[in-house]
Amino acid sequence: MSHLVLVKSSDCPLCDEAKSMLKDLTNDLVEFEEKDIYSARELHTKYWDKIPVLLKNDQELLWPFDANDIQKFNSLY
Repeated sequence: MSHLVLVKSSDCPLCDEAKSMLKDLTNDLVEFEEKDIYSARELHTKYWDKIPVLLKNDQELLWPFDANDIQKFNSLY
């Protein structure tokens, strides 16, 4: 099973768009969790001006991205 992390904020329309794309792509082989950018200082310091961000292992996919980018990102690592 593949696991993606969406770093987001509750007041971010782009984050809502990314979440919607992820919901459309998730299935039995791909799951994702959401992490609020304000939940950890490290996340906020690193990504405050980049959200939404997708993380997988030690890799990151920065906005802007689309469904195809997510699929490629997920299959690369």
